[in-house]
Amino acid sequence: MGKKTLPQIVQDIFVLLDPLESEDRQKVVDSVMALLGDAMPRPGRNDGEGKKDSGDAGDDATYGQRAKRWMDQNNISAVMISEIFHIDGDEVEVIASEVPGNGKKMQTHNCYLLAGIQALLSSDEPRFSDECAIELCKHLGCHDRKNHAKNRSELGNVVAGTKNNGFTLPAPGLRAAANLVKEMSQTH
Repeated sequence: MGKKTLPQIVQDIFVLLDPLESEDRQKVVDSVMALLGDAMPRPGRNDGEGKKDSGDAGDDATYGQRAKRWMDQNNISAVMISEIFHIDGDEVEVIASEVPGNGKKMQTHNCYLLAGIQALLSSDEPRFSDECAIELCKHLGCHDRKNHAKNRSELGNVVAGTKNNGFTLPAPGLRAAANLVKEMSQTH
């Protein structure tokens, strides 16, 4: 079988995207472009509320001051973020298909870090509920119902808070989350 022509590839992609809603099509295209390292920049914009469009990610992401500072301090690019998260206004969705870690304990640990960054990107505060972290564990296939509470209790100083009152990423957690984003990014 020979190499496909550009029109054949376009037809194949059309067949895959046709059943999706417009918003989902855009998510798929943006994600694939980011994975290829070809995300197309869009002009930045300032929405007047302290959030500025990144302009260099190929998505419509806006980052609050704390999120932008975290990204700058840790050399995290908007393209790296777009490989793991889809951002649509204040809605931030994890699009990664897996989370690194040797075993469910380490993967759970990493899901809590991702949940903190998801919250930081969404609300400019790295605060999240236990339910959000559990949903993320389930989404990424590492939820260990029997041992989840034990795994959560062994997070150490990277996550502060309680199951009932919610969690936050203190400075060590924000650093660990930055390292995780770099590890998960294909453009790093």
